[in-house]
Amino acid sequence: MIDNVHIELTAYHEAAHAIVALYHGYAVTEVAVSLEAPGNGVMMYQPRLKRELSDPRSGNIRAAWLETLKKYEGEIRILLAGPLSEAKLLNTPLRSLGARSDLLTAQSFHLRLQDIQIEMSRYTTLPKPLPARHLDKLRRETRALLGRPRMWEMVCALASELKDIDCLNADEIAAILQQIPDRYGQLGLDDLFK
Repeated sequence: MIDNVHIELTAYHEAAHAIVALYHGYAVTEVAVSLEAPGNGVMMYQPRLKRELSDPRSGNIRAAWLETLKKYEGEIRILLAGPLSEAKLLNTPLRSLGARSDLLTAQSFHLRLQDIQIEMSRYTTLPKPLPARHLDKLRRETRALLGRPRMWEMVCALASELKDIDCLNADEIAAILQQIPDRYGQLGLDDLFK
């Protein structure tokens, strides 16, 4: 019984990572949970398109900062999605959950983003500096994103499949999400995130 609970929590955790990665434009290649070692799972993803590096000449630091900010915020939201989905499922505050690795990695990414901001701002005024309590803001935004009925329905659909089939590839993920109807009819995968 306890193993089934861990498998279910892990399925929701990994499914939330996958849905938020898709939301941020990443290609999710695989999502898996271990049925033999409950509590272990993985979500693998990659950028859909190769990002062009900004020209290092004067004036392009601002564009590089905005691209860096977008990338790191997406990565942090993906990391936060797993623990937040567990908290939502258990109706428990995030701080009371035992698994902390994703939260610690998100904090580490955020510290790196702050270091990048400090380094880049030595050369020019950045167009969008980090606000105070930025990590808390990203946590609230991710919680709100998972709170959208359509987004949570996608998390639930993937988690339901993962509990029974321990690994899903990109085609299987797309097929599951394509089966989720909109209130006004069937949507394509890209339309699910509007």
